[in-house]
Amino acid sequence: MTIDQTQRFQHYLALIELPYDEAVAQLRARHGLVKDDYFVQASYEQFLAGKVLRLQRGNYSRTRDGLCTHHVAENQFSNMSDAVTIKQNQYPFTYQRSKYLVYADEVEHLILHALIAAETGGQFGYHGYREYLSKDVWAWYVDSKIPQKNWRHRCYGASLLSKSEALTIFEHLNAGPLATINKS
Repeated sequence: MTIDQTQRFQHYLALIELPYDEAVAQLRARHGLVKDDYFVQASYEQFLAGKVLRLQRGNYSRTRDGLCTHHVAENQFSNMSDAVTIKQNQYPFTYQRSKYLVYADEVEHLILHALIAAETGGQFGYHGYREYLSKDVWAWYVDSKIPQKNWRHRCYGASLLSKSEALTIFEHLNAGPLATINKS
């Protein structure tokens, strides 16, 4: 294990112990501010009004660096990047603005969703944790199923863990933020 990998693992363990807002602040300091809104505002407003069928994304992506983009307000709203959910719930554009987004690698994203789930009693965050993020992290690092798509492979490399480290992360999440959620 390299020093960088050891530091990354320790960073993940420390992140698990933080309140959600502090974890978000730490990730902003670590990865920088998101450079654009998630969706183009005009497209978003036209979509909500039923004038266009598709949402146009902003120029925020950093998957080339192995980072995904997390909606900070997912502690108040579910599935904020999904067009069907946006349309059904008429989410305000405000929460798609860059100041309500944060960059995270895949494991950091997993941790953010666990922290949201803990702070909202499972009302928010847990679905994304259980159905998407935990499955990816488990497949990649526990089952050694390395993703083949270029951008997914970069995400895999940016949050690289050994199998024992990944299992330790899951143990800490289950004993910490998810302890009360997993009992229900």
